[in-house]
Amino acid sequence: MTVTPVIIVFCTTSIVSAFAFHDHHHRKLFVGSVGLVASVAMYGSPLVVVKKVILTKSVEFMPFYLSFFSFLASSLWMAYGLLSHDLFLAAPNLVATPLSILQLILYCKYRKREIIEEANKLDLEQSDEKSKQLQLASDVSINGKC
Repeated sequence: MTVTPVIIVFCTTSIVSAFAFHDHHHRKLFVGSVGLVASVAMYGSPLVVVKKVILTKSVEFMPFYLSFFSFLASSLWMAYGLLSHDLFLAAPNLVATPLSILQLILYCKYRKREIIEEANKLDLEQSDEKSKQLQLASDVSINGKC
């Protein structure tokens, strides 16, 4: 389902760059712009989870290694793009590096919360189990079957 739009964008980019642009400079500019938008979308996609992390105060839905290696890759490609004066390489990574830093900050802020909430969850489960036992005992004593 998500493969189809990617194939359509790739084919459209290929056809437009092959037939609409007749020199290398304009083709490079067009394909680079499409790649820039795709890169920003790729690096921004894990931010969908950020809202859920903030609301639940748990990093259960945001894997650490994805955020960490996204930061490493984007910062290294940003440095390379800046050193080689390549705007199409540096621009999406100039956006991606702060976004991945935000993910790492959120991970550091909410990483301990998962353990606390699991403890609370266990307490609720234990108290729920005790309330079921009390309910069963009260039902038995009310029905007079003791």
